[in-house]
Amino acid sequence: MASVVENLPFGEVISSVVASLESGKDIKIEGFGTFSLIEKPEREGRNPRTGKPTTYKPTRRPKIRFDRKFLERVYAGTSASETSTETTSTEITPVASPVLTPAPGAALAPTPVAAPTAPVLPPPIPAELLTPSAPPIIWQIKAPDGSFIEVTSQDLSKWGVGANTPIYSAATGWKLAGSIPELVGLV
Repeated sequence: MASVVENLPFGEVISSVVASLESGKDIKIEGFGTFSLIEKPEREGRNPRTGKPTTYKPTRRPKIRFDRKFLERVYAGTSASETSTETTSTEITPVASPVLTPAPGAALAPTPVAAPTAPVLPPPIPAELLTPSAPPIIWQIKAPDGSFIEVTSQDLSKWGVGANTPIYSAATGWKLAGSIPELVGLV
C-alpha cells in the first residue's frame, strides 16, 4: 500500500489516489481511510424500470474503508445509541470507541459547545447619504404607429427602447437613450 503525505494540496491527494487505483494498488491515508477497487464480475439481474432480465457487464468500483481513528473522531460527538450499525455504500463499519463507552458507574462528561453568536449587522445608513426619491421623468418616444407617446423611465424597456433609440424630455432635449446618465442600466 502507498501512503500519501498529509500536507499535499487536496487536488494532488485526489490525483494520487486516482493514479494508485488505476495502477491496481490500494492507497492508505493515515488517520482517514484506505481506498481500493472492487471487481464485480458479469452477473444476471433485472432492469428496475421494465423488470426484464438483463446481464450486467463486469465493473470496477472504488471503495473506501475508513480508518478507526477517523471513525472515533466522527463518533466522538454522538452517544452509542445514536450510532448506526448499518453498512452504507462506502462500507463504513462503526467502531466501539473508548470515548463512547463510559466506565461502569461513570457518566459521560458533556462536551462544551460554544454558544451561537448573532451576526454583526452594520448600523443604519445616515439619512444625509440617502438620495431623496425624485418624481419619475417622463420621456417622449416615437410609437410603432408613428405617433409620440409619453413613457416613464421604468417603462422604456417595455417599449423596446435601446441605447440607440432617440428619446425626448424637456430637461435633455432629443438624445440617444444610451447617452443619458439616468438611463444607464435601464436600457
